Amino acid sequence: MIFNALIALVFMFVPTSTGNTAGDDATKERILELAEATISKHLDEEVVRFDVKARWIPGSVLASEPNDVLSVSLNGSIQKYTRFTVNYSTRAGTQSADIQLLVETQQLIPVALRRIKSGENVSTADFELQWTPVELGKDRFVENLDELNGKSIRRTLLAGRPVRAHEVSSPVLVKAGEPVYMHYSDGTIALTLQCESRNNGSAGEEIQIYCQETRKKYTTKIIAAGEVKWLRTN
Repeated sequence: MIFNALIALVFMFVPTSTGNTAGDDATKERILELAEATISKHLDEEVVRFDVKARWIPGSVLASEPNDVLSVSLNGSIQKYTRFTVNYSTRAGTQSADIQLLVETQQLIPVALRRIKSGENVSTADFELQWTPVELGKDRFVENLDELNGKSIRRTLLAGRPVRAHEVSSPVLVKAGEPVYMHYSDGTIALTLQCESRNNGSAGEEIQIYCQETRKKYTTKIIAAGEVKWLRTN
């Protein structure tokens, strides 16, 4: 964050080249080519596409001849604004400088084929793989169709929208407003009461229910479809 803010300030007052010359452009292209080669070593291009553009390159680097640019190495992780280190030759010897490039990426990930309501259980047939713009290092989307098969969607998805990792869960076994059977046991007494669920929930999750027969609310744990185990009386 601090680095990006400093770069923004510098960018306002310092030009990224020594002039709009063919030499500068050729050197810039050389840097971008080496940066692309470096990125390719870290990404699977069968599922990730990327395009690299210059965001900030010191004029001293661009003043060099293209063949004087020796290497471009990654400085940190790949994200939208990625830092690299350029090594280049000068009369004084090999020099290095930090640069920042814009890395725009697309990823082949599942997107919804239709509108999917919150709490709905889905299968792979509800999705298809599409190239989708993503921001590496920030976006966390489900990457494989198999990860969605038999899962439940936590929030409504519109057609064409990818699925974030936190938006899927195990299948919903209990839905809010529907009947649910609560099993109670204290070691000596065991009984089952029909109640009403106040929440959606998956196996192992805690939910609130209300029992008309006892006129009380309970915190319970889901053990099967439409069945919960008593934990405490509220």
